[in-house]
Amino acid sequence: MRWIRAWSDQAIETPALAWSAFGACVFAFVFGTAGWYGSFFGEVNAPLWAYPFIPDCPLAALMFGVALLLMHVKRTSNSINQLAAVFCIKYGVWTMSFWALYWARTGNVELSGVFSGPVMFATHLGLTIMGLLLLQYVQPSVRSTMLTFGWFVLSDIVDYAPIAAGRLGGYGYYPPLPWINGDPAALVPAMMWNAIAMTWLLNGALLIWALARRHSTPKRSATARASAR
Repeated sequence: MRWIRAWSDQAIETPALAWSAFGACVFAFVFGTAGWYGSFFGEVNAPLWAYPFIPDCPLAALMFGVALLLMHVKRTSNSINQLAAVFCIKYGVWTMSFWALYWARTGNVELSGVFSGPVMFATHLGLTIMGLLLLQYVQPSVRSTMLTFGWFVLSDIVDYAPIAAGRLGGYGYYPPLPWINGDPAALVPAMMWNAIAMTWLLNGALLIWALARRHSTPKRSATARASAR
């Protein structure tokens, strides 16, 4: 694992790599939002307040880019690192899970364009790996964990609560998904529970980690004072 951390440190410290990665993340945000969600906002008549919670995967890529750039310029924000890591892991796994279920139901593993299943599965595998790499730099606190947890609880409510009047299936502003046998919401219940489970599992694990760090800090301080004597 040390070589992964060493490689990550070198990539963050190298200007060409760091800025190129940031540019790629901004491109992914713009391209993903326009390509997958372009007409979606109007189709579901989403209110402006819901916009930040709708383009989940593109926003995950952008958050990773911001976290990376802040580390590169020595302005690291642990809260942003933690938020970005959860973003990437949650929605990377969510998207791969959707396509796996879609293929299991339909057998339609087509490679027809940049937004076809195999391409999106591969890119979101990359998104998940990005989140896991970022976890190396996360030092969770109870405060940052609760803020991150709050964001994703709100995101799940916006996506799946019955707040979008007239939305097929009676759900909120969940991402546009391919239909199965004429049903636009065939996999929405499964994906809703996937999203909720990931919110609780990821943030629950980070909260346990944060509490463990808080518990061990006084012991380390006491040991350091004893050594100083």
